[in-house]
Amino acid sequence: MNEPAIRTEEQIISLFPDRETQVCRGWVLKRMEGQLLVYPLYYKFSNGDIPENIRRCEEISRQCGTGCVFRIVEHTNYHLSSILTDNGYGLEKCGVVGEWNLTTDTGELCMKGKMQGGLFLKNGNGGTGYVMAGEIVVGIKRQGLLFLPDGNLPDISMEDILRFSMANGIVRILADIPGEEELPERYGRLGFRRVYLYRRYQKNQEEKSSKEQEN
Repeated sequence: MNEPAIRTEEQIISLFPDRETQVCRGWVLKRMEGQLLVYPLYYKFSNGDIPENIRRCEEISRQCGTGCVFRIVEHTNYHLSSILTDNGYGLEKCGVVGEWNLTTDTGELCMKGKMQGGLFLKNGNGGTGYVMAGEIVVGIKRQGLLFLPDGNLPDISMEDILRFSMANGIVRILADIPGEEELPERYGRLGFRRVYLYRRYQKNQEEKSSKEQEN
């Protein structure tokens, strides 16, 4: 079990307290992005019980009127990917989570240049802040942590993100970078490290259509 990755996933999940959350026998279910995201972080049942838990999650997703998507972190739940495949799921996308921690070197890098663009901090509820670029939420800040839900930021330089972090008491950044299996070069150059890979599985369209016809 990849305990460090699980702890990081827990931190990411906790940044969205306003999103409806349920727990299904150790799997965390959260309504995100118009879907029911299933984080199978913990379980204490045998592999034979996993198909039943998948069906429970699917039933909850039907009640919510959303699709059901499983997010599996590498080196956890070794059998779940194959069981999902056997139950009509396919790989929707993969992504990598990167982490940056404030060091003297990165601090000096941030101070050398002047921040461009219009990043600003908007206060939210419960001590949560939102890093904004115009009307777009770029990141979520809580205390010294900044989370970038989509690390693909073509119009914003990572140098500006680091400078903004330095100016706003952020000492750690987590970036979710969809569509990548390895940390992009621009992240590594600025001192980010690869934390883990994740894969997301969703019901194949043909399987979904047949199920809907049966109902």
